[in-house]
Amino acid sequence: MPMVGLGRLLLGLIIIMTLGGCSSALGTKADVVTGPEGPTFSLMVGGKELADSTERLLSGTYRKGITILELLQGSGVAVFAEDGQKILAVSNVSLGPDMEWEVQMDGKVISNTNWKSSPVNSSARIVIMAKSDAGGKDPDSVFLYVNGGSEQENLTHIYVMSFTSDLSVRSLLKSCGMVQLSEDNQRIQAVKGHAPQSSEIWKLRVNGKKLLDNGMDMKLRPMDELEISLGLR
Repeated sequence: MPMVGLGRLLLGLIIIMTLGGCSSALGTKADVVTGPEGPTFSLMVGGKELADSTERLLSGTYRKGITILELLQGSGVAVFAEDGQKILAVSNVSLGPDMEWEVQMDGKVISNTNWKSSPVNSSARIVIMAKSDAGGKDPDSVFLYVNGGSEQENLTHIYVMSFTSDLSVRSLLKSCGMVQLSEDNQRIQAVKGHAPQSSEIWKLRVNGKKLLDNGMDMKLRPMDELEISLGLR
């Protein structure tokens, strides 16, 4: 399954960020939940949960009276815009320009205007879902995974892009806004401004399988995973 590798990556990122959030005290010791109980968090795209099927506890950051924004921001799970009314990224995952993040708590949608004021109880189940900004429906999506490896870790990120019936590997790379192709549109020259060194090369995989030289015209399907990884020649 193509989502397995993606899930393991996301689970690792979430664990790291959640543990990091534990070090910043957002309340008194009496208010902080330190046991096994606490709010849980899930990330959903296309009706499927990314990372692992087991919900992650946010008990390390939780305190009585904390709001949704404070909990998600303090734990490192989500990155918000300055006004606190838009989520820019969740667990190192960003959405394409025609999608947005929706926050649900215990099955109820919480509007962005209430993120700063809605308190979270200790047993709350928080779900962040990718939605189309036109109608709020679950969009058909594909995943663009940039893997900078150990040398360019800052480039590593996952992007959820809208699926269209004529979407190919080449058209996704050209439209994503972060990939520079060669003049003949057959090779990747740079990703997010990084051109590989003489010993490096950007490699392409679809659903974990190496893309052949003539694979740029390969049609993608909903929930496909296109990976761009920096490796040695």
